[in-house]
Amino acid sequence: MSDLWMILVLLGVSIVLAVVVFNWWQEKKYRKDVEYRFSHTRGDLLDNEPTAKPREALNQEATQPAGAHQSAPIQPSISEDVEGWMSEPRVRQSPKVEPDFLTDDQAHRNVSAATTASSDKNGLNLQASASVPKTAPIKTAAVPAAPAKAPMTKAEPAISPTAFPTAPVAQTFDAVKPTAFDAVPADDAADAYAPQIAADAGVTDAPLSASQTSILPAAVHPSMDWVGLIDAPLGVMLAELEDMQAEVRTFPQYATLWAQSATTGDWQDVLSLDAKAMRDQTPASQVACSLQLADRGGPVDEETLIRFKKSMETLARALGLTVDWQGGYEPSQQAQSIDGFCIEVDKAVEFHVLANQGMFHATKLRGLAEACGMHLSADGRFELFNNDGQLEFSVRNYEGKPFSADMLKTAVMTGVTFQLDIPTTPHSLQVFDHMVDIASSMASSLNASVIDVNRKPIGEVQLDKIRQQLKNISNAMAAQGIVPGSSHAKRLFS
Repeated sequence: MSDLWMILVLLGVSIVLAVVVFNWWQEKKYRKDVEYRFSHTRGDLLDNEPTAKPREALNQEATQPAGAHQSAPIQPSISEDVEGWMSEPRVRQSPKVEPDFLTDDQAHRNVSAATTASSDKNGLNLQASASVPKTAPIKTAAVPAAPAKAPMTKAEPAISPTAFPTAPVAQTFDAVKPTAFDAVPADDAADAYAPQIAADAGVTDAPLSASQTSILPAAVHPSMDWVGLIDAPLGVMLAELEDMQAEVRTFPQYATLWAQSATTGDWQDVLSLDAKAMRDQTPASQVACSLQLADRGGPVDEETLIRFKKSMETLARALGLTVDWQGGYEPSQQAQSIDGFCIEVDKAVEFHVLANQGMFHATKLRGLAEACGMHLSADGRFELFNNDGQLEFSVRNYEGKPFSADMLKTAVMTGVTFQLDIPTTPHSLQVFDHMVDIASSMASSLNASVIDVNRKPIGEVQLDKIRQQLKNISNAMAAQGIVPGSSHAKRLFS
C-alpha cells in the first residue's frame, strides 16, 4: 500500500471519528438542556385540571388519626402552579399537583374559606382558640395567628426601580381573611404586616389561653418549633446548663436553648455563649429549649423527637426541674402538618429573556444588570438586594453555565432566566412587578423577548394570574402566622 493510500485511509478514519465525537457532544448538550428545563415539577394552571385527587392523597399522608383539634380536609385557595411561571424549589420530591385556575369570585370564596377555618387541610392548628385545650398556653413572640393583613405571595417578574425584599406554617389554613390582602394597597403592605413583623423584633401578645400565658423568645415560633419551658423560680446558674447546651448542639435540625434573666427578663441565647460567658451571666428564672419540626428537607423524624424530649427532660431533672412542653399538639403530627402546608406554598416564579435572533454579548448584559443595581454572586448569578440586604430575585444564564468575570467579557449568549423565591421574599408582589419591569427593559435593550418556561410570550393576562397566586400564597402564609421574607419564613424554607 502506497503512502498516498495510507494518508487517505487515516484521513477518512479521522473524519469519521470527528463526526462521532461531535454527535456525542451535541447529544450530551441537548440532553442536559432538556433535563434542565424539566428539572422542576410544573403544573398548567390554564388547564383548569381539578386538584382534588393529589390534594386528598397529600391530606391522607399528612393527617393520620390525631387529636380532637384536627378537622376534615378543606379545599385550599392556592393554585399549585401557573403555567410557565411557578415551580417548586423544594429539596426533596413532592407530589405533583395540577393547579386550579379560579375566577375572581371563586378565588375570593376560596380565600375566604382559608381565612375562617380553625385548622388547615393538613390538620395544622396554628391559631389560638379558646375551644382547643392547650397544655401550656403561650404568649408568643412569633406572629399572631389571626386574619392576615397584606399577604406576601410569590409571583412572576416585574422590573421597576424600587428596592425589593427577599415563603410557612400557620395554625389554621382557613384563618385567612379574603379581604386581608385585597383591601391593602401595595404601598401599605408593610404597614399591614407590621404586627407580624414586630414579632420578629420583640414579643407580641398571642394568648393561647384565657387563664395562663407564657412568654417565649422572639426567635421561637410555637407552631413550627416544639418548645419546652423549664421554670426555675429559685433561679438557675447558666453554668449549670453546660450539659444541656452541649446536648442541644448535637441535633442536626434547628435547635435552640434560651435563658431568661431573673433580673432583666431578657432572653439570652445560651448556644452563643462560651464557658466563661456562662459563668459571668446572672441566674435565669426560666429556660426554653426548642426544636424546629420541619424545613425544605421534610419533617423531623419520630426518633429525633423522642431523643430530644428524653434528653431535655433528663437534664432538667438532674437540676431538680421539669420541662413543660408547649403547643398542646402531638409533635410528630404537627411536623407532618407543617410539611404539608409548606409543600403548597413553597413556590418560585421564573421566566426567560431570550434573544429574538441569534445571540447578544454578555458584556452588554452585565452593563444592564449593574445599571439596575445587581451584583454578580459567587455562585455565578446576578442578584438584586433591597435596602435591608435581603435578596429579592436573581438572574442566571439560560444555558446553565454560571456567570464569571472572564466569561462576561468575551461570551455571547442566547438568554437569561429571572427567578423569585416566594416564601423567602418580603413584599413579593411588589418585587415581582419590579422584576418584570427590569426584564422588559433588558429585553428591549438586547433585542430579546420575555417568555415563560414553555416559550410562550408573556402578556398582561398571564401577569395578572401570577399576581393573584402571589396574593393567595401571601394570605395563606399570613394566616399561619408567618410573614414571607421574615426570619421565621427563611428558617422554615431553608
